[in-house]
Amino acid sequence: MKDVSNNKTALVELKDLNKMFFTDEVETNALSNINLAIYEGEYLSITGPSGCGKSTLLSLLGLLDTPTSGLYKLAGHNASNINQDERARIRNKEIGFIFQSFNLISDLTVAENIELPLTYRTDLTKNQRQDMVLSSLEKVDLAHRANHYPSQLSGGQQQRVAVARAIGGKPAIILADEPTGNLDSKNAESVMALLDELHQDGATICMVTHDPVFAARTQRIIEVFDGRVVSDERITEMPAIAV
Repeated sequence: MKDVSNNKTALVELKDLNKMFFTDEVETNALSNINLAIYEGEYLSITGPSGCGKSTLLSLLGLLDTPTSGLYKLAGHNASNINQDERARIRNKEIGFIFQSFNLISDLTVAENIELPLTYRTDLTKNQRQDMVLSSLEKVDLAHRANHYPSQLSGGQQQRVAVARAIGGKPAIILADEPTGNLDSKNAESVMALLDELHQDGATICMVTHDPVFAARTQRIIEVFDGRVVSDERITEMPAIAV
């Protein structure tokens, strides 16, 4: 799919995507006929009320779940109907996750938490993994905390480690699910400033948020209601990519 105005190929393409859940013979349409393209270098937010389907959409984008029907392409891969091993391989290489609850492993150091997803990459040597860990920690200004454990860090620092883990493998896209949800206002602003900086450095970021103030910091706001995209508003123009 091409964005005619920018002449760019979509990094993510969803076409007629549906997700249904079946419980006790009850059929629930979590997502209906989602058509969406995300382009390299974009910073967009997905908003909507609780239960509207935005987290389900992020799960599908992150290959944590599979659609009931429809097409999903990610970085040139047709990710609609692939086996579990292939889904895990693409997810590990192409997607970086930032979760609301940090999801750090308590008995691993900061550096070990960041390196863990990289250990599943057969294309990386140990030295390459360690270089990537250090580089990502430097980007979030936590290199001096590499040998600390999550319990020794503040909530804001733990989320910065989670950001470092997300960018450690140089993914095609970063998916952030309410990344400020467990933080006070000061730490939330710090994490948002970090996401802003990563985007300015060229990262593609898709963030689920209920906060309209944080959504307004992104280039594009997608509103989901009752499992459908009801609004897709571009706030700022995408920068041209030099060829």
